[in-house]
Order: sequence, then C-alpha cells, then structure tokens
Amino acid sequence: MLGKRAVAQYLCGNLQVDITKARTLLGWVPPVSVADGLKATALG
Repeated sequence: MLGKRAVAQYLCGNLQVDITKARTLLGWVPPVSVADGLKATALG
C-alpha cells in the first residue's frame, strides 16, 4: 500500500451517504430502518 494512501482512504474512509435527494426527487423510502438493519446484521 506504499504510495497508495489516497486509494486506501477512498476505499476505507467514510461510507456514509445522504439519501435526501432520492427521497425528495423520487419519493423513495428505505424498506428497512437503520436500527432494524443494524439489528438484523448483528443477529446475522
């Protein structure tokens, strides 16, 4: 990974996204809440 810091940061950095535009333009609502998704992931 020497010399690849920018690539590593891009791949391993913050993966948070903002769905405001999708909700506004498309009326989209996530089928699962964040809390329920995390719970399901933890329970595996």
